[in-house]
Amino acid sequence: MRFVSVFLLFLLACSTPAVSPGGDRPDGELAITRHTSSTTGDDKDPDVSPDGKSLVFATTAWSRDHDLYGKQIGGNVLTRITRRNSDERFPDLHPKNPGMIAFSSNYHGEWDIFVVKDYRKAPDDWIRVSGEGTEDLHPSWSPDGTRLIYCSTDQFGSGTWVLKMSDLTTGKTHVFEGMDGLLPEWNPRDNRIVFQRMRHRDRWFGSIWTLRIENDRVTELSMVHSGEKWAAINPSWSPTGDRIVFATVGKSVARKDLLNEADDLWIIHGNGSLPIRLTTSESADWMPTWSVDGRIYFVSRRRGRNHIWSLLPNLP
Repeated sequence: MRFVSVFLLFLLACSTPAVSPGGDRPDGELAITRHTSSTTGDDKDPDVSPDGKSLVFATTAWSRDHDLYGKQIGGNVLTRITRRNSDERFPDLHPKNPGMIAFSSNYHGEWDIFVVKDYRKAPDDWIRVSGEGTEDLHPSWSPDGTRLIYCSTDQFGSGTWVLKMSDLTTGKTHVFEGMDGLLPEWNPRDNRIVFQRMRHRDRWFGSIWTLRIENDRVTELSMVHSGEKWAAINPSWSPTGDRIVFATVGKSVARKDLLNEADDLWIIHGNGSLPIRLTTSESADWMPTWSVDGRIYFVSRRRGRNHIWSLLPNLP
């Protein structure tokens, strides 16, 4: 099935550099490592295990659809996690149970959230978490592993995005309306959520927001980063929960309604202060995620295709 092209306008495009939001730290000073090297298809959506030893990601290297694969970091052996005739995207490994994973799939025609309790032993035992009639994407586990936060819409392109939280112990799902939020991620240390939000004056541009969940209700909704001529996308918390890494996207010159390719990675503090530019490559760097050892894994076209890379930022 064709992947959601409208949704990926926030994640794809060409190569005009984004307008810089602040300070600078060229990636030539950083130790950058490539972790995948497929010669066909594209690798996307990296996630690292809580112990920092294994990597999971989505790829079209061996299928027209996106399948999930896993590997030991530093190793060459790939383990196929999903093999159905559908797309599986946005994997998120459980913070406490090795082998447990959440992801999005369009197996039933619409995008749903699924959980597999142990992909190493029973990869086909899918548990459907989200309900019918909506498109649900990008699950993220709470620190205790009992809840999932994800984004949801009733119609791609024209529908309104909301955030949903499903409690796997009670089976209840809470809907947080008015967020207009995408790509949420739970802070590994507390009840804060970081997400990409569309600015109402220009819905194709994103900004980074945080909120706190207390007693199943949203509190402390705050914008922590925004730009006038670029979008901030793909936010991800540091393992200590005090910094956020994100990618930037510039405005298209030829098409005013589209976004250019994601360009560089940046880091800010959780309150939006002290922006640091991590990469300055001419290729697109996007979809960052932080590992417990401090490395940032991300997608880049540095070798002509989307592969998974990592870098270790030298932070002050």
